[in-house]
Amino acid sequence: MKITCVIGTLGGGGAERAMTYLAGGLAERGHEVTLLTLDDSVPDFYTLSDKVRRVRINLPTFKKPSFWGGIPRLWHLTCAVRKTRPDVVISFMTVSVLASCWLLRIPYIYADHLDVRLLKCSFKWKVMRNFLLRCAYRVVVLSERDRKFIALYHSPWKPIVIYNPALPANREALPRPDFFEENKKYVLAVGRLVQQKGFDLLLEAWRRVCDDFPDWRLCIIGAGPDEAELKGLAETLDVQYSVQFVPPQQSLQPVYQHAQLYAMSSRTEGFPMVLVEAMASGLPVVSFSCNGPDVIVRDGEDGFLVKPFYTDRLAAKMAELMRDDEKRRQFGGKAREVTSRFSLDKYLDAYEALCKEAAK
Repeated sequence: MKITCVIGTLGGGGAERAMTYLAGGLAERGHEVTLLTLDDSVPDFYTLSDKVRRVRINLPTFKKPSFWGGIPRLWHLTCAVRKTRPDVVISFMTVSVLASCWLLRIPYIYADHLDVRLLKCSFKWKVMRNFLLRCAYRVVVLSERDRKFIALYHSPWKPIVIYNPALPANREALPRPDFFEENKKYVLAVGRLVQQKGFDLLLEAWRRVCDDFPDWRLCIIGAGPDEAELKGLAETLDVQYSVQFVPPQQSLQPVYQHAQLYAMSSRTEGFPMVLVEAMASGLPVVSFSCNGPDVIVRDGEDGFLVKPFYTDRLAAKMAELMRDDEKRRQFGGKAREVTSRFSLDKYLDAYEALCKEAAK
């Protein structure tokens, strides 16, 4: 079967990582897979399987053309899709390509990796999006909560839940990251430095515990527009001496291996890949129970879930695990089970079945 996968870029991000797993996995199963990326100005952060054909076109993802300016853009995109001659198209968070599929009468599957209840767009774009998603074979979401929301308000979208995969971690001993201080223990957080990720809330929680744990550090790995503001907040809270801001890392496996605890303070999520990767590496978790983590983390078994925005409760659960080595070990052992609960085979089986049904 010829399958064309579409995403804006292969820059850093959970959806981009999941796309590399999907395209590479389907190609390994014998399908002819093409990956089409739209914004060539963003360098790749992830490596793609050699069995996947890569097509790049220069259509900036976040460009906002006028109505007439959008026609050449649509034409360019439609020609690119047609050249791949697909039996079915899978689009990750890229609605514009659905118009091309509709014009070409190619069946398509659309997957959204964000909390669909919080998506905002103009009225004209909302009308167009609703029409195109009504015509999709299926709309894939990452949680049962999102499926129920769509089934209630947008039932013609035909929503279905497919969870992102969790791959087993490399058990080979890796060297300690250079930015980790010697003889210090680490609470780790990873993500873009934007409001959605809630690192300001994590810093507030850290303020409550850091004085009681002088041999611990908080390491935040990521980049984004809020970097200067977050560093300023750390200084305002007087925690800058125990907080490290680290740029994005090509491989997080050494970091996961040498950290002791993973913290997630997001205001909203889809199905966070960094969370399942940390758990696959044996890290216990403390997280707000927002959409995504509430499905992944088993409260009291492999981590703790606390009510969103309650930084005092987040701090209390972090402290509970920071002072209890044995509980961290027990939770970390259970956390590794995430790779069987959300296996790559289950993920590929679900998408492969959808593609076969859509192509019929």
